Amino acid sequence: MKRSKRLQTIVDIKAKQEQAALEILGQSQRQHTEMQKQVEHLTAYRGDYVDKCNAFARDGVKVSRLVEFRGFIDKLDVAIAGQEKQLKRIEQDVQLKRQVWEFTHRSTQSIQKVRESALKVERKIEDKREQFEQDERASRFGRAKATDAN
Repeated sequence: MKRSKRLQTIVDIKAKQEQAALEILGQSQRQHTEMQKQVEHLTAYRGDYVDKCNAFARDGVKVSRLVEFRGFIDKLDVAIAGQEKQLKRIEQDVQLKRQVWEFTHRSTQSIQKVRESALKVERKIEDKREQFEQDERASRFGRAKATDAN
């Protein structure tokens, strides 16, 4: 088996690994996007709720009702902080998976270059062999013609 064929097998394996790493990265990025949207929605909901609370406070509301509003806002703050913490973990995970994909991509590219180099060498050897065979045939043909002419 030629070296380029053996290397092609390795290239194929590396390409599959690269594709798998890319799919995992994509999944992680989608998870990050979803979590980011959740944090944004929760933050917007909190802002709307604070506005609603302030409107009630301006119109006059019982202190107990205001305490309930404040308690709920505090719970929203805790939930937002938890979501943001989880978002940071997901961001780190995306970065790690991007690094894994980049490593596998570079590895695939390197093996591909080695394979291409092996193909060039094999082509040169094949071209030299063909040239030698053509020269050999031409010289036999020339000798046969010279022998026939004598």
